[in-house]
Amino acid sequence: MEKKNLYKWELLFWLWLAYFFNQADRQVFNIVLPLIKGDLGLTDTQLGIIASTFTLCVGLCTPLAGFIGDLFSKKKVIITSLFVWSIATFFTGFSYSLVQLIFLRSVAVGGGEAFYAPSSNAIICENHTKTRARAMSIHQTSLYVGIILSGVLGGLIAENYGWRSCFYLFGGIGIILA
Repeated sequence: MEKKNLYKWELLFWLWLAYFFNQADRQVFNIVLPLIKGDLGLTDTQLGIIASTFTLCVGLCTPLAGFIGDLFSKKKVIITSLFVWSIATFFTGFSYSLVQLIFLRSVAVGGGEAFYAPSSNAIICENHTKTRARAMSIHQTSLYVGIILSGVLGGLIAENYGWRSCFYLFGGIGIILA
């Protein structure tokens, strides 16, 4: 296999891992939500504010992320995005208030994750011309695997070690990956 052909598949492997953690970090919050609610004494309205602010941050940051991805190195944008959302995920485990959860989960994780997709999709398309559909579909599988495994692993970890441990583990692995 020629070097350029090997590179594009290796790149896809690393992007798959990053997108896996993008989705796992996003979904594990939903898995441990009942434990967070009980531990911190949050109301359903407060949980709704956290979720709505997350969606708002992703929605507002994604167009900016596309602009930034066109101006700067897509690889650096992806790595920075992974690092930011992983750090925020890790520190979510240290949250003790609604304000901390809004800042870490909604603003930092949501904002950080928003910068991943525009640059990763562009870099896949740049490197996979004749294999673009296959590469994009392989990359997309990490979304589903991330959602499924974060549910299973997040539930097991939270049940045995507490909800905070989920964020330490998922965030810590993402930091190392970045």
